[in-house]
Amino acid sequence: MKKFINKLVGLFGYKIMKIDPADLDGLTKSLIKKSDPVIFDVGANRGQSITRYKKLFRNPIIHSFEPNIDEINNLKQEYINDKNLFLNNVAVGEKKGKLELNINAVSGHSSFRNLIPNTTWIKKRSKTLKIDDKNYTTKKVNTEIITLDDYANEKNLKNIDILKIDTQGFEDKVLLGAQSLLKNNQIKLIELELIFSEIYENPLNIYDVEKILIPNNYKFFGISNGGSLISNYIYQSDLIYVSNDTYENFKLTSPFFNN
Repeated sequence: MKKFINKLVGLFGYKIMKIDPADLDGLTKSLIKKSDPVIFDVGANRGQSITRYKKLFRNPIIHSFEPNIDEINNLKQEYINDKNLFLNNVAVGEKKGKLELNINAVSGHSSFRNLIPNTTWIKKRSKTLKIDDKNYTTKKVNTEIITLDDYANEKNLKNIDILKIDTQGFEDKVLLGAQSLLKNNQIKLIELELIFSEIYENPLNIYDVEKILIPNNYKFFGISNGGSLISNYIYQSDLIYVSNDTYENFKLTSPFFNN
């Protein structure tokens, strides 16, 4: 039956393809075809994205940014001989300076935004860790902030293939500090996590990032989770945006544009 349907729709110039909308790795791999892409990993945490990109690409050049010194020291030990990994113990934001970072009980939840007290999210996580939810933020650390524009200029990086941002509510500030890179379409693919639930104060929405990206000719390309605030007490998604030239290159090889 499957072959028959494919043959039938083929008579009209169409082709059936199975696409998993949550397969962001598959999307990334199909859009960035280099074996050695330049990647900005903003919010490296424990190196989850480093591991991921090393599996996706043969020889990625990764610039990671992580303000938590403990996590950076662990990564330095793990990748002590890796010449294509550049670990930066700084945060990335809108402008150069310093801000107070909330270090939370789970390091990946640390953020420049304050947690909202008495939420289901914080109560459940505190219970799992057997701590008082009022103590979920363990300390506040004065943290150095840089911008991606400044970093790229200092390192003489003209093109960034992938920018991944996972900063617990600070994603818009990271983009605002990359205005020159965005204006010149020097970043080919942007993947960022947005948390829509009220976990941190003033949660971002899609408009907060699109008002930065759309005027610079970036196009929304994929999302990891369709969900809703009704079905999930924590609702978040990874979103992919691509530069105009990346999208045009995709159209040249996509069966949806070449029937």
